[in-house]
Amino acid sequence: MSPTSFNPVTRQTVSAEIRQRLADAIHTGQLAPGTPLPAERVLCQEFGVARTSVREAIQGLVIAGYLERRGNRSVVAEQLPEVNFAGDDRKALVTQLFEVRQVIEPAIVEFATKRATDTEREEIAALAAMVTSDLEEFREIDRRFHAALARACGNPLLHEVHAKALAQLFGSGEFSSLLYAEVNRAEVLEIIESSTTAHQAIAEALVKGHTRKAVAAVVAHLDDVERRMVERLL
Repeated sequence: MSPTSFNPVTRQTVSAEIRQRLADAIHTGQLAPGTPLPAERVLCQEFGVARTSVREAIQGLVIAGYLERRGNRSVVAEQLPEVNFAGDDRKALVTQLFEVRQVIEPAIVEFATKRATDTEREEIAALAAMVTSDLEEFREIDRRFHAALARACGNPLLHEVHAKALAQLFGSGEFSSLLYAEVNRAEVLEIIESSTTAHQAIAEALVKGHTRKAVAAVVAHLDDVERRMVERLL
């Protein structure tokens, strides 16, 4: 028997009704963040419907962001608080972002240096070797580089927390407005150059298994980028 039970639904709007019932359970906390959804077979029995209707409802909730796929299971998405800044408070966003990164990323790099597979080390080194002066291209390389470090740490939970934090904060329009403002173009180019050099230092230490050097390199990298963004960008 599943921990969450649902009453059968009428068949007029089957998938929509199932979708709404599940969404309500998520909103009220009956289905908590991170909780696996009951198996399709169980939901079919509880709702009294065919599996096609259950699958359609689940797919709708995945698209809407209520659920996420983990292997063959659907899990209630773990939402981070909305972060909205404007005007001068954009610098507060930068500071908070780098506070989060300073807590998480040194640990990620320490673990990755000890646990990364040969394939993961090769991927990290290859990403660090990529050089560009195009902001859009660099942001993609930067995202992939730090995501590769997180995957290599050998801790799926730490990787997930890191990914969610960066996705929430880097996706902010206010944050992007600092990077893409024409007045900041010269300084952003310097950030790209210094970050590329830092990526190479982090990767080199990690590939060689030098834990302290790798951690020191990522701390210095984050300090440098935060200082440039807070003190020099307008």
